[in-house]
Amino acid sequence: MLTLTSRSTVADLKSGPPGVMQTLISTGIFRDGDDPGVTIGELCWNFGFNPGILLNMLQSANITEDVPPIDIAPFKAMSLLELVEHIEDVHHRYLRENLPVLTSLTAQVATAHPEEGRLAALKLEMQHVATELESHLAHEEEALFAMIRDLAVHADVKPTRCGDAVGGPIACMETEHEAALGSLKKMREYTDGYAAPAGADATWQEMLAGVARFDQDMVEHMYKENKVLFPRALDAQLGKNR
Repeated sequence: MLTLTSRSTVADLKSGPPGVMQTLISTGIFRDGDDPGVTIGELCWNFGFNPGILLNMLQSANITEDVPPIDIAPFKAMSLLELVEHIEDVHHRYLRENLPVLTSLTAQVATAHPEEGRLAALKLEMQHVATELESHLAHEEEALFAMIRDLAVHADVKPTRCGDAVGGPIACMETEHEAALGSLKKMREYTDGYAAPAGADATWQEMLAGVARFDQDMVEHMYKENKVLFPRALDAQLGKNR
């Protein structure tokens, strides 16, 4: 594992886990053939990029990658437009339909079992992540997905509230994905991996099954975006600008 600071050079990153360089290249601020002696701080200064956000992104990749949660080959075979529509139709629709149900269920079970402090913590975490995801989905659809559709259809981007480059909103989305992964980790801890305890009633079991399904959907959703959609969107815009 690398020690990452704003003084780390791109050459330093190349000696670490492959995901570190892949993450850097995915931002669009460094490309193969650029000077590897440049530091992270200098890159951020040159491109107006927040070094704290970039270091967080790099740190999240500064580990040996776990077994992929899904086979992404079918999604790599999709066009950009097809992939955006798939994510909206499958994952965004799922979240909008199920988040209200899950926030209600977690609150109901926590109220019915006030002696279980971890259920109260689960309720609060679900409420928090539901609020964050509502904003996340709106931002993604109104800005980033609109840009990607323009790239796919017109090979150009109409400016949105996030400008006319996909790199900025992608960086925001990836940072929010990291926060969501932190919330999922807490939920697993609060529920012992969504295992129903002895004596759990039907509503409790239904709630655990629902949160487990939410966890799975989120992991798959974010993996498709991080590993396929975002890099391809960056490549599409870089290709336009060359």
